[in-house]
Amino acid sequence: MGEKIDTLIKLREETFDAIRNAETVELAITLFRDSYHLGHVTYHLAQTIAGELQIDSPYVRTTYPSDWVARYLMRGYVNVDPVIKEGMLRSLPFDWAEIEPSEAAIAMLIDFQDFGLGAGGYSIPITDKVGRRALLSLNSKPAEDDWDKIVAQYKQDWAELAHVLHKKAIFEQFGDNDPAPVLSPRELETLYWTAQGKDYKEIAIIIGISEHTVRTYMRSARYKLDCSNLSQAVAKAIKLRLIQP
Repeated sequence: MGEKIDTLIKLREETFDAIRNAETVELAITLFRDSYHLGHVTYHLAQTIAGELQIDSPYVRTTYPSDWVARYLMRGYVNVDPVIKEGMLRSLPFDWAEIEPSEAAIAMLIDFQDFGLGAGGYSIPITDKVGRRALLSLNSKPAEDDWDKIVAQYKQDWAELAHVLHKKAIFEQFGDNDPAPVLSPRELETLYWTAQGKDYKEIAIIIGISEHTVRTYMRSARYKLDCSNLSQAVAKAIKLRLIQP
């Protein structure tokens, strides 16, 4: 019994090391899929922008076949995909069976299975220290009967690996010089409303704090972004994709 446990621990460590040391996120998710005998794996980096959600990020890595990806994009499924919509709003992992899809989403899910893809799925939302949101979604193989057992057995591993992949994705984009400073949700919120043309008094009313506090958040955000004025701070936050204009 002890030898079996030792073997399982060794296999787990080897799997983690292989994924962590993969040269690209694309290779890492392929190793992830194969190591856990999944149907497909998708990592999607999105943006949380002062309470406004933008989910059509250009950074997506997936093992889904190119034919399905083309179909997904051509039919505009990104606008109705219930996994993406739920995943970018939730903070805890969830099984796809928990989702109550819209009528349009049901049509997408039927098409998904008709294409030969597995019905089971499990998604892990990720939020990093600067508020960037990502979603790791794992899809079962077609006709997988033991999906619930697989999730129960490996969900802890998957949660850890989700953050490994996120870190790798950020490094893939920025190297060792991740340009995103750590701004608080309030600092991002005040920058967002400034980008919408609101002044201090209007922002104070919108988010329910004093005008003095708004100015304090603005000042600290400007310092963190290393900008000499508020206009520069807003422009830099937009450039870093911390907020949307």
